[in-house]
Amino acid sequence: MDELDWVRVIDHSQYLCRSWQKLYFPARVCRYIRIVGTHNTVNKIFHIVAFECMFTNKTFTLEKGLIVPMENVATIADCASVIEGVSRSRNALLNGDTKNYDWDSGYTCHQLGSGAIVVQLAQPYMIGSIRLLLWDCDDRSYSYYVEVSTNQQQWTMVADRTKVSCKSWQSVTFERQPASFIRIVGTHNTANEVFHCVHFECPEQQSSQKEENSEESGTGDTSLAGQQLDSHALRAPSGSSLPSSPGSNSRSPNRQHQ
Repeated sequence: MDELDWVRVIDHSQYLCRSWQKLYFPARVCRYIRIVGTHNTVNKIFHIVAFECMFTNKTFTLEKGLIVPMENVATIADCASVIEGVSRSRNALLNGDTKNYDWDSGYTCHQLGSGAIVVQLAQPYMIGSIRLLLWDCDDRSYSYYVEVSTNQQQWTMVADRTKVSCKSWQSVTFERQPASFIRIVGTHNTANEVFHCVHFECPEQQSSQKEENSEESGTGDTSLAGQQLDSHALRAPSGSSLPSSPGSNSRSPNRQHQ
């Protein structure tokens, strides 16, 4: 109120943030608002393009000062971005389209043994679930694991599906924790050497009946497949900069017999 005594209401100094920030805190009377940048991955200057402040009647949940989202925050509208992984259409993984994909488009992928699929959220959230759709236009299955991070330096594994055959819709829940980055690493594909993912959301949203039916028909063991998690970034086996088609027959010699 007087520019002498300040109360810190948001502390994102330990997190990497981008684009629009939606910041919530308990309502309080104030006259001045001070924003102090502490880090920039490119240079030593902190930049703000726009600023708004308001009172809201919208209900929200905070845990350790971070929002616990109820709606999917891994969307283009929420300024999430795919920062690693190959796709013919940028951010196809986050555009919400779970119907229009085929052998040539609508997915994001990465070469097995090289790279990953990494999604950056606009700001840190407390998350405890993830849902994704693995490419499922044939009967192949995938294996993968998922990690989360707040700084791209320290990663925590939240799902290990490296020894499970996973198909179609994957749902994973884990202990709620701060996350700005989600990394999905494919480890096996029964058809070729590329991991393909069609859709990613965080936190998991309620499935439609059609999606539930797809999940049931996508694997012989729904109890396992339904627990699986997400997709992976891509590099074509041929070295092409474009996504490798799921129909590619590129296989490593030690898996030809599998």
